[in-house]
Amino acid sequence: MKSPATPIYLYLTAIPDRLTELVTAECIAMTGSAPNAHGISISEHRVDVSRGAYLKSCSEVLFETTSLTELRADIRSAGLHADEFRVSIVKKPRSLKINSMELARDIGSIIGGNANLSSPQVTFLVVFTAEKIWFGRLLSESDNMWLSHNQRPYVTSSSLPARLARVLVNLVARPGDSLLDPCCGTGTIVMSAAHSGIRAVGYDTNLRMIGATTKNLRHFGLTADVTLGDARQVNGQFDAIATDLPYGINLIKDNSQDAEILANLRTCAPKAAFIDLRDLSKPLNDLGYQIETVLPVPKLSIVRRIFITSVIE
Repeated sequence: MKSPATPIYLYLTAIPDRLTELVTAECIAMTGSAPNAHGISISEHRVDVSRGAYLKSCSEVLFETTSLTELRADIRSAGLHADEFRVSIVKKPRSLKINSMELARDIGSIIGGNANLSSPQVTFLVVFTAEKIWFGRLLSESDNMWLSHNQRPYVTSSSLPARLARVLVNLVARPGDSLLDPCCGTGTIVMSAAHSGIRAVGYDTNLRMIGATTKNLRHFGLTADVTLGDARQVNGQFDAIATDLPYGINLIKDNSQDAEILANLRTCAPKAAFIDLRDLSKPLNDLGYQIETVLPVPKLSIVRRIFITSVIE
């Protein structure tokens, strides 16, 4: 197969153990297409994946072939040219018997222009599986900012990992949206949303947490509306909600408080992502939420659950 008639895009995802459902959900939410077992997703939608948590890169597919001979011929036929370029090889799985360095040099020698391996202006990505080869131009990569967010100055033992917070945001919101975290704690979700170009609003009943969130935001040069307030009384209209329901004294969950919070939030946004250690299915259903999916997030001996919901009036 030669160059596609209409643009198609290849996405690569991370493939962490025990998180297949979560990775798939993020990929579908952002690209409209699910990844295969190799973490490869093909989509007609172009998306900037800089905000991706498990979504790693987006490339425009230039050629799709089943052999290196065909790929070389396609590149020559197209008269491909680029200045300051690099060729990167991705093997799926990594155990494929391919010498990546030799192959990158081989393909690079066919492309017109000057190579620049250290600081390229253009990166060509060659993705190999046992059955197929994709050749494309790299368009965007995850900025992996969640790694820095994990080093935020203020954190508690119950704070969400920054990568998980980023997934939570990506499942329900996109740049330009407004997002509410009514139980923001030290602000992991608020930071992720603000970094992604989302108008983030956070509330917490604990003044110390509001202070911690504000300082964490300032540390990364981010802005969000963070206010002292009770999630049971928050009002306003938002595009989405993403939150980790609060813990009480000694990290004990308060079921009655959570029910009041969920009841109040029902009219605040058409979609939401709630994360909790407990099964929230019954209280959510009882309150009129439609549960779209439940995503397990196992870690060591515990399993958090993400409940993606919608509200239809």
